[in-house]
Formats: sequence, C-alpha cells, structure tokens
Amino acid sequence: MKNIKYFILTLLATTVLYSCSDGFLKEDVYDFKTNVNFYLTAEDADQAMVGTYKYLADFYRQSMIEPLTQNTGAFLKNRTTVYMSGAYGATEKEITQTWQNGFKLINGCNDVIYNVNKMGDDIIDADVKNSILGEARFLRGWAYFVLVRMYMNLPIKLEPTQGFEDAMVGLSSSEDIYEQVIVPDLEFAMDNLPYTRVASDNGRVTKGAAAAALAKVYMTRAGYNPMTKEFSPSASDYWVKARDYAKFVMDSCNYSLVPDFAKLWELGNKNTSESILEVQYLRGVVTGSAYSKIFTPSKSGLSAKGGGWGRARMTQKSYDDFAGKYPGDYRIVSTIVNIDGLSGYNDIKKNKFVPVYPTKKYKKNQSWPYIAKWTDPDAPDNFAADNNFIVIRYADVLLMFAEAENEVNGGPTDAAYDAVDMVLERARNGDGSSGELEQPANWERTLTQDEFREAVFNERHFELMGELKLWFDLVRLGWDKFRTFKEEDNAHGYKPAALQAGIYERNMYYPIPSLEISSNDAISVTDQNPGY
Repeated sequence: MKNIKYFILTLLATTVLYSCSDGFLKEDVYDFKTNVNFYLTAEDADQAMVGTYKYLADFYRQSMIEPLTQNTGAFLKNRTTVYMSGAYGATEKEITQTWQNGFKLINGCNDVIYNVNKMGDDIIDADVKNSILGEARFLRGWAYFVLVRMYMNLPIKLEPTQGFEDAMVGLSSSEDIYEQVIVPDLEFAMDNLPYTRVASDNGRVTKGAAAAALAKVYMTRAGYNPMTKEFSPSASDYWVKARDYAKFVMDSCNYSLVPDFAKLWELGNKNTSESILEVQYLRGVVTGSAYSKIFTPSKSGLSAKGGGWGRARMTQKSYDDFAGKYPGDYRIVSTIVNIDGLSGYNDIKKNKFVPVYPTKKYKKNQSWPYIAKWTDPDAPDNFAADNNFIVIRYADVLLMFAEAENEVNGGPTDAAYDAVDMVLERARNGDGSSGELEQPANWERTLTQDEFREAVFNERHFELMGELKLWFDLVRLGWDKFRTFKEEDNAHGYKPAALQAGIYERNMYYPIPSLEISSNDAISVTDQNPGY
C-alpha cells in the first residue's frame, strides 16, 4: 500500500485540475492512462483511491478556513471582512472555491466508484474491492455532509462527470441529500472499511471514522434546519443514533486521548491515537497547509517568512469565557500564542515581546489572542506548512456522546458525565510531569438537561477552539443560539462597530456560488438561497 503522505507528490503531474472558466468538473487522469486502460489490477484501484485524497487536502485549505472562522463571532482580526460583517455574497472567492473543491472530491470519488464497480472477481478480491468502495463512498458522503451544512441544497452527482451535459444537474433538497447520498454512503463505509490501518496507510479512513461521521450526521439532523426554521420532528430518533454511533467508536477501543493536549499540535506528531479523520499535508509549496499562516501573528517567527497573517484571532469573550471558567487550564497556554505563560509573542524583526489581550497594556489592534495550534517556523512559503488538520478526534466523539446521551435521557446520566470527565481529566493532567492540576474540575453531577447542554457546548468551544467546529455547532443549536452568541460577543470588551460581527439569519448558510448558477443550465437565479 502506498503511504498517503506522498499522494500529492505522486499526482502533481498527472491530475487535470478544475478550470474556473469552464464552470464544471473535468475527468481526472491517473499516470497518463485513461480510465479505459487504467483499472486493470487491484493495485491500480488502490492507487486511484489514494490519489483521491489529494482532493480532500484541497477541500480543507484556506477557502474553507476563512468563512468558517470569521463567521462564527468567535474570531476577529484588526480590520473587518465580509465574513465578519455578514455582508458576503455569491461571488466571494472562498465560497466559490469551497464549493468547487468539494465537488472535485465528489467527482474523484465517483470516478473510483464507477470504475472499481466494473472490476470483476478475477481482477480484484471482493473484500479488497468493497474496502476501496467503502473508502471512496466515505469521502463522497463526507464531502456532501460538509457542503450540505454550508449551502443546504446541492446537485446530487453519483457518477463521474465526463462531459458538458453530465455537469448540468439541478439542486436537490438537503433532506434528499442526506437520504440518498450521505447516510447510505457512510453506512456502506462503516460496513466495509477496516477497523484499523497499518502505519504506512495513515490518513486512510476506517470503520471508526465512518461511525464518528454518522454520529455527527445524526446530531446535525436532530438540530435546527435554517431553511425550514424548525428543529427536526425526528430529533428523538436521531439523538439515539448519534449516541449509539459515538458509543461504537468508544467501545471499539481503537482510539484514546493523547495524554498531553499540547502534543496534538506538535510538529511531527501526526496521526496520534486520538486522530479519527486527519487530513495529510507535507511541508512544501504545493503539498503543505496554510493553517500556521492564517492563525499565527505577523513577524512572530511561527510561520513562513517570519510569521503569519493573524487572520483569525480568538475574541476577548472567547478567551475570558475559557479562562474564567477554568483558570489555570493547561489547554489555555496550549491553545493561545504565548511565551513563558504570558499572552503575547516575540516580534522577531524588532526583537521585542508584543503583549496581546488579556495583558493590561495592549494596542487596540492587537486586542485578541492568537491561536497556537498550528505553527511551523520552517515552512518555506505561506501555504507550505507541515501541519496536518484533524477533522475528527476522540475528544470530539466523547463530547458528542455526552451531548446525545443527555438528549436521549432527558438529562445527563453517569455515562454522559464520565465521557466529559475524560476530557477534563486530560486537561488537568497538563504535560504529565507535575501531577494533576486543579483546573478544569469535573462538573458537579447536579446539572439539569438545559444546563448540561450549555456546558457541553462551552466545553466543545474550549476544547475544539479554532478547529472549524463552532459555526456548525451554532447552526444546529438554532437561530436563538446563533444570534445570542454573536450578540454577547459583540457586547464584550473592546470592539468598535467596524469590528463587530454581523448578525443575519441568512448567515446560517452560504449562497450558491454565482459561477455555479451561471455555468449550470439546470440551476437558475431563482434557486439561490434566501437572502442572497
């Protein structure tokens, strides 16, 4: 098996990329062979499957990061953006690229599914075939799951796009997308993927990834639908499924919390025991990631060319809520850019310490802490860092289980508290060298259902800070939560009107890109999402 670490490098010269001017997705070509003569052996099928992960890496690049952080109300920078103000429209570059990258991944998976399905038993063993199909269907189902939460209505494409007419597919409702694509794909993946992978296959999906993804799917379906402006009438059934799929991951014993929270973000410490779905990047101009550049401060030496852009910073309220709830929490100094326990960074060009909030003396344009989870001082360029991106990790699953268990039982059970306690205990363990810290303490087991729900939301916000989860959580918890979260953040601390988050109901989803509408004859301007 080919190590997925090297998938981008091996396909650079052999993949035909999407052209924005074309307006539709093109067929992918592997190793200068056509699909007619490529899928001749099981190794060919495996090589094609590995190659598809390139599109997963592209999906999680800068175009997705900016809308999902800056539209949460929990991240700002020292000047406003359309995502902060809520004034973005259907022509924004990031909105278009995220749509395109998602459908590149979908089309790559469709190519594998179509061709591997045609391979006979004399060419490929049935179990190997189903495992590859499970892998492709997982990635297709996951791509649709991300896109449906962002754009709501989408074209359903289950065969490779091979020409102009194939690209002209109208929009289907989010409910149809869940029922016809997402759930069947992820269920097939769970049935056919292996429980574990050998080290050389790190990054390739497993049965546990499919179960964790299904838990997220059913938590989302149990929540708020921004189009209907209602919570799901089937919420009780969906919460049971969410809990059971999360419990499957826990009972598999294939995952565990990394003892030292900071080690999750340490360069070179990839694909740990906590990782369930992790996007693979390699330091390099084409193969690297942009996370260190987007999150770390300029001139700090924490990213390429001396420092990052600081484009996504934690707001004062997010910091104060975190530090106020759990003063002394080890995760604070592991999440925030700091030196010697102080909130700030070294300006390597001026050779001085630059304090940021919450220190008493700070410049107003430096009044939000920076996220420290992704740093790479040796990155050769802005988008060339060595940081992987963990899409799902075990702590996320434990918190999903706790939330679902609370909903299923009309209040928290011991099992729900136990799952949260594991996350809190890991944080109290610190780096493991000085004994258990005092914070964060376990919760008193006296919370009501509503109190526990809010506590889990806050814990997800703290534990998963900056990991592209918050916007999705806010949307599924409903318009009241989405609105009040932003209102309270706007009202907290120093925040002039120009830096306050816009609060519009339409920002619970994104517009269908104008390019898709103009180039797809099956979609018209009347199909645009409400408010755009």
